[in-house]
Amino acid sequence: MADHGFFTTTAAAPHYLFFGVGMRILLSPAQTGGQFALVEGIMPAYGDGGLHVHHRDDESMTILEGTLEVTIGGETRLLGEGDSYFAPRGVPHRLHNPGPGAMRSLLIATPGEFASFIAEAAVSLNGTPSPDAEIRPSIDDMERIVRLTQEYGIDMLSPPGS
Repeated sequence: MADHGFFTTTAAAPHYLFFGVGMRILLSPAQTGGQFALVEGIMPAYGDGGLHVHHRDDESMTILEGTLEVTIGGETRLLGEGDSYFAPRGVPHRLHNPGPGAMRSLLIATPGEFASFIAEAAVSLNGTPSPDAEIRPSIDDMERIVRLTQEYGIDMLSPPGS
């Protein structure tokens, strides 16, 4: 565990694009002594994370702007600004932005391996002033992402948009 505090700024946070979702890793597991990761996410209208399971991370999120349809296990709810959810490791969940606007959130992953997965699997936007949400993974990228999901204990049960 970290034996001292840590300060950072949004400008210093690594910025990524993963299947159209902008993500900034505000606090990494390395910065929190492996306790958690804090990630800002901006999902465009009609974005979808697919049904998936994290086997080694719990996931909590608070919606800051917009709406998000969240399925955890067999229950689906529409969340808005100020609403939160908790998806424990091992439970299938899906995130879908029904639109019409973007959704912005803060995600906490415990112990934070998900942030390390994003850093390896996503497209880095560091130094890119305005990300192009149309960047899509190539076939080689998809093979690498599938391999990384296995390494990080993530199962894709149905792909994004299905």
